[in-house]
This record gives sequence, C-alpha cells and structure tokens, in this order.
Amino acid sequence: MIFVRQAVLVCCIILAGCIIGVLLQGLLPTQHMADAKTAITTIQGLVTLLLALVLGLLVWTSYGVYSQQQSEAHTLGSQILQLDLTLEGYGPDADRGRELLKQDLIATRERFWGGDGEGPARMTYSESRAELRDFAGFFAKLKPSTDEQRRQLDTARQLSILVVQTHYLMSRQLRNPFPATLLISVVCWATLVFTCVGALSSVNALSVVYEALGAASVASAIYLILEFSQPYVGLFRIPSEGIDQVIASLSSNQPRSG
Repeated sequence: MIFVRQAVLVCCIILAGCIIGVLLQGLLPTQHMADAKTAITTIQGLVTLLLALVLGLLVWTSYGVYSQQQSEAHTLGSQILQLDLTLEGYGPDADRGRELLKQDLIATRERFWGGDGEGPARMTYSESRAELRDFAGFFAKLKPSTDEQRRQLDTARQLSILVVQTHYLMSRQLRNPFPATLLISVVCWATLVFTCVGALSSVNALSVVYEALGAASVASAIYLILEFSQPYVGLFRIPSEGIDQVIASLSSNQPRSG
C-alpha cells in the first residue's frame, strides 16, 4: 500500500508541474512565450528522451532484482531438500541437524516475509556467523562409523554452508537497490517535461485528460520500480508457500530415538 501512496504522490507532483506551465503561459507576455518556444521545445525533447531511457532501464533493473530473488529462492529450496535428505540418510543421530535446519527456515520466513509490509529485514554478518557456527558445532559432535555416514556428513557440511550463503546473499542483494536520490531525479525530470507541456499547450478538457494520463503513466512506472525492487511485499510479492511447506514437512517428522 505504501508504494501506491508514493505513486499517487508522484502523479500529483508531475501534474503540479503541468499546472505551473499553464500558469506561466497565462502570466508571461505572449511575445515572451513565442520567443522561448524553440528553447522550451528543445529542452522538452532532450529531457523526454533522458526520462524514457532512464525509466526503461530502472524498470528492467528492478525486474531483474525480482527475477534474481525468485531464482535464488528456488535454488535455496533445492539446497534445503538436498540437506534434509542427506541428514535423513545419515541416520537418527542427525535429527538434531534437521531441527537446526527447521529453526533456520523459520528465522528466514520471519526475516523475508514477516516484516508487516515494511520489507525484509537484512541478515547481518553476525547472524550468518551464528548459523554457520551452530551447524559446525552440530557436525563436530557426530561420530560417523561407516564410509557412507562419512560421505553423508561431508555432503551435509557443504550443503549447510551453501544454505547460509544463499540466505546472506538474498538479504544483502535487497539492500537499497535504488537510491532515493535517483528516483527523486527521475520525478524532477518528469515534472520539468510536463511544465514544458503545460507552457506550450492550450487549456481544454482533452489536453487536461491526456496530461493526467501521461502523469499517471510515469507514476505507474515508478510504482513498478518500487514493487519489483521489494519482491517480498506488495502486489508482485514472491509467495511464501514453498518455505511454509518445507517448515511444515520438517515439523511433521518427529525426532527418532537413537
């Protein structure tokens, strides 16, 4: 919902620029406007081209953030499945590792999807170290007695490191994907373009409608940028059903007695 409010604000700001252009047209002498028409048209074309290029690039980049997070979420699911099966294959002594995996997934679920619409919490370096230390401590206590168990233990160690690394990478990649100053600059360029449009166009119902539609189009592009850059909240959020199913599956497997 916060992105919708921001998009509406952007639309209002751009329309205000158009109104300023119309007011300038009414306040300044007609000859002044006629003399400045070439300069206004040139600046309008230049900034329009710049705005189109940057907006297109930002939308594409933000969609790349969304796609990358979705791909890494699938990769994480595959790593978790392999780790769970490896721990299960080791035997009953590895049940504690499956419990650690479940706790790690619950923390991940809360970190990415539990922010009450405010976006995911960032995973810190110390949190990553703590997760690695927990897994390392558990693996150090295991005493494999067969070659198969030793192979399963080595595989589980590698997979646990990959799981924590993927968690950390997913979190850090979401850190400030688009600086606020960049988006503010884009809004300023769009406002300047619409100021030029208002200064050169006649005032009638049809022009007002199309100017409003143009402002809404730019605002919708800003909305898409904000939505795709925060893929765990909003309209296009990555669903949490996958990790919820894994947590439920791990919870349903009762620890076995040695």
